[in-house]
Amino acid sequence: MTKNKRFILDSIKMDLHRVITASGDLTKKLPTKSIIAFLEHADKDFTKALLDSREKSIRKDLKILAGELETLSDPHKRLRWTEDVMTARCRL
Repeated sequence: MTKNKRFILDSIKMDLHRVITASGDLTKKLPTKSIIAFLEHADKDFTKALLDSREKSIRKDLKILAGELETLSDPHKRLRWTEDVMTARCRL
């Protein structure tokens, strides 16, 4: 893996870390706008590198999760969603 691609993937992982931190704190209201901004930034970074099939799959999963963001009214569902984002981050 090239140094540039590693940098891009690390940037995506940092954006996902911010999503996890924001969505995982159940004592606070879900900051939907911030989460969307971080997910969009991560998706934009995916376009900066040549992706293998695993990375393409992770990007696809994150797009699906982004579409589910508006349905996270239940705390248990919100935590499950956060875990799914964390799983995607770990897969990178």
